[in-house]
Amino acid sequence: MNEVSSLYKIRDSALSSGRAVYNTSQLAHLINKDRNVAAVYLSRLVQKKLAIRLIRGKISFVEDDFVIASQLVEPSYISLDSALLFHNVIQQVPRYIQSVTPVNSITYHELGLEYHKINPGLMFGFERHKVSGSYCFVATREKALLDGYYLKLFTLDDVLELGRTSEYKKLRPLFLKFIGKGKKKMLEVFQ
Repeated sequence: MNEVSSLYKIRDSALSSGRAVYNTSQLAHLINKDRNVAAVYLSRLVQKKLAIRLIRGKISFVEDDFVIASQLVEPSYISLDSALLFHNVIQQVPRYIQSVTPVNSITYHELGLEYHKINPGLMFGFERHKVSGSYCFVATREKALLDGYYLKLFTLDDVLELGRTSEYKKLRPLFLKFIGKGKKKMLEVFQ
C-alpha cells in the first residue's frame, strides 16, 4: 500500500470513529503505532490537505468550528452566546466560539475559539449533537444562561430577559443543582 492510500485510510478510519480532532497520542492509538510514527503521519495528513493543523500536535479532519471547539480542549462544551445562537435565542454571531471547561481559560485567536474556566461542579447541562459526521457538545439554553451569569458575562437582567425566551421554569433546578463557591450569589436570580 502506498503512502497516499495509507493516509486516506487513516483519515477514513478517524472519521468513521466519530471523532474529528486528534492529538498525536490519539492518532497513535487509532493507527496502533508509537507516538513518533503518529507524529509523522499527523504532519503528512496536513501536507496532503487531508486534515488541518489546529495547534501544534493537534489536527482536525473537519472544518466545523463547533466540532473543533468541543474536541480541541477536553472536557469542554460550547456555551454562553455561542450556545444561545445555536438554539436560536439570539441572532448576533459572537466574535469567538465560546466554550467552558474546568481546566484553565485560554483563547485561540487564530482559530476563533475562547474557553472560560468554570467550577467543575458546573460541568452539566449540555447535550451531544451530531454535526459534520462527528459530534459537538452544546449547553442547553438554560445552562448557557447559568454559565454566563456564573462567569459574570451576563447580568441578572440578561438572564431574566433571555430566560423569557427560554423556559424559565427549567432555570431554577439548574441553579439549585450547582454545588460550589458562589451558589448563594447564583440563587439571587430566584429571590
